[in-house]
Amino acid sequence: MSPLLKKIAVQFGILSTIFSVLYVLTVYIIDESMFTSQWGGIIVLLLSLVIFVVGVLQFKKQNGGYATFREAFSAFMLPFILATLLGMVFNLTFYNLIDAELAARNGERQFDAMLEMPEEKLDGVMTFMGVSSVDELHEKIMEQAEMTKSFTGQLKGGGMGIAFFAVLGLIVAAVTKKNRPEFE
Repeated sequence: MSPLLKKIAVQFGILSTIFSVLYVLTVYIIDESMFTSQWGGIIVLLLSLVIFVVGVLQFKKQNGGYATFREAFSAFMLPFILATLLGMVFNLTFYNLIDAELAARNGERQFDAMLEMPEEKLDGVMTFMGVSSVDELHEKIMEQAEMTKSFTGQLKGGGMGIAFFAVLGLIVAAVTKKNRPEFE
């Protein structure tokens, strides 16, 4: 791995982590109910994607305007992997040491939001989750919320994130790659 690629990976991985940590702390301080907001998750996802794409473009710029597919993909994924690992450390610390009850409060908010759904939609969610009663739904949601506190839950979430962002990284790499001419 080239020193430039390492520099970009660390720089944009830390930048993404700082953004995510600031988002979590801001929501925690201002209004915890935003943790269960779809819009908050979408905004974080889109801004993270922008950070990683800018990282690829920065690599390409600093590499004389060229980036092979492999380099572009690596410039996208390495910062994401670093941010995922740093984020896992932060989340485990935050959910287990700083506020051990936060996951349960988030689970309760998520459950309450589901109860406000139209009955047909709630029935569909319950079928999808494999439960037949509201009590079972509550138990399942609380179980999933508590899983976010665990190392295994963080690994599972990180793995799913890596798989999702790998697909996006392949697309970004295909669009941004530019090989050096063989004969200059």
